[in-house]
Amino acid sequence: MNTNGHESKRRFACSSFVSIRVHSWFLLLLALVSPAVAGHGPQIFTSDPADLARAKEKFQARDDTTREVVDDIRKDADKALTVKPLSVVDKEFTPPSGDKHDYASLSPYWWPDPAKPDAGGKPYIRKDGQFNPEREKYDEPRIKDLEGAVEPLSLAYYFTGDEKYAKKAAELIRVWFFDDKTRMNPNMKYSQFRPGYDDLRPAGILESNHLRAVVNADGLLSGSKSWSAEDSAKLKAWFRELLTYITTSEQGKNEQDAPNNHGTWHSVQSATYALYLGDEEQAKKIILRGRDRIASQIEPDGRQPQELERTNAFDYSRFNILAHQDLAMLGQRVGLDLWNYQTPDGRSLRKAIDFLLPYATGEKQWEHQQIRAKKMPETATVLRRAANGMNDPKYEAAIEKIQGGLDDLSDVMFPRKID
Repeated sequence: MNTNGHESKRRFACSSFVSIRVHSWFLLLLALVSPAVAGHGPQIFTSDPADLARAKEKFQARDDTTREVVDDIRKDADKALTVKPLSVVDKEFTPPSGDKHDYASLSPYWWPDPAKPDAGGKPYIRKDGQFNPEREKYDEPRIKDLEGAVEPLSLAYYFTGDEKYAKKAAELIRVWFFDDKTRMNPNMKYSQFRPGYDDLRPAGILESNHLRAVVNADGLLSGSKSWSAEDSAKLKAWFRELLTYITTSEQGKNEQDAPNNHGTWHSVQSATYALYLGDEEQAKKIILRGRDRIASQIEPDGRQPQELERTNAFDYSRFNILAHQDLAMLGQRVGLDLWNYQTPDGRSLRKAIDFLLPYATGEKQWEHQQIRAKKMPETATVLRRAANGMNDPKYEAAIEKIQGGLDDLSDVMFPRKID
C-alpha cells in the first residue's frame, strides 16, 4: 500500500472545515466483504452489520488481507489504551451557563477584529475558509480524540475478544457520558460560539456528528463483561436527550432548516441516532427530508448555489454530496431510495455529481473560489460510492482521469463492483 500522505488516508472523505471522521480501518473491513451476507451482525449504523460479521468470519478463518487490517486496528487500539480519559470539564473556558459540563467550541472561521484591540478583538469577524487556531483551547479537539480512541478500541474488541480493549473503551465512554463529575450535558448550546455575540449557533450542531462512532461502539462492545446492558441503556438515554435537543431546540431546528450542507448533515446525524434508539418511524421522516434537500439545494443542472458561495466551493460541493450519500445509505435501511431520486424538474444527487465531474477530471477549469488545493482523493472516493450506489460505470471510468486517482486505502474500503 502506498504510504504517501498516510495520515490523510486514515480519514474517510472529510469536511474541508470540520473533520467528521469515520475510522478508515472500520470502513476498510466492511468493504472487504462484498456483497453482504445473510444474517445478523453488531448494531452499527455506518454500513450493513452483516458485512462486518462476515469480516470477522474471514479474520477467524485466517484470511491474510483481513488479518492484516485487524493488525492495524490493534495497533491503533494499543495506542488508544494510553489515552487519558477525556472530559468537557477539562477545558479552561467556562461557558456562559457557568457549567463546564456544557460542550463549548469556537466557530472555526471567526477571528479577533484587529481594529478592536482594546476589546480583545470582540466582536470577532469572519474569515471564511481560514481556521482560527484558538479552537484548540476548547472541546472540539477532545470530542475528536474521543472518537479516534473509542472507534479502534471497540473494533479491536469485536474482532479479537480481548477484554482490555473493551475495558478501555468503556472507561472512555463512561467518563464522557455517565460520570457526574465529568459527563457532557446532552446539548450543543455553546458549540461554535463567536466571542462578542450572545446567540446560540445552529452550526454548532454539526460537531456532535463525531459521536456517531460511539453509537457504533455500543453494538461492537455487546457481550463484553466490561460493557453491560445497563451501560448500553444509559448511553441510549443520553443520546435520546441529545436527539431531542438537536431536533426540538431552537438551535437544532434552525440547523435542520439550514439551506446548505449543515442541514444535510443534521439529517444524517439525527437519522442515525433515531435508528440507534429503535425509532424507525422518526428516522424515515428525517430521511424523507433528503428529497426536499435535493429539491432545494441542487439546481436542475447540478449546481449547489449555497456551496458555490464558499471560498472553498469545490470541496464544499463535494462535502454536501458526501452527506447526501450517507443519507442515501441510511435510507436503504428504511426502504427509501435517495440514490436515484429525481424531482420533476430534474434535480437529483446524480446531477450534483455530474456537475462536479468535468472539473474533477480536468476537462473544465473550476470557475469558482477554491483557496485551498482541491481534495482529489476524497472526490475519487465520492465517485466510487456513486458508481456502486447508482450502478453506473461512468463514475468508475472517471476515477482514472482524476489527478492522483483513488488512493490505495479507499480502493480497498470501497471495492469496485461494476465494470
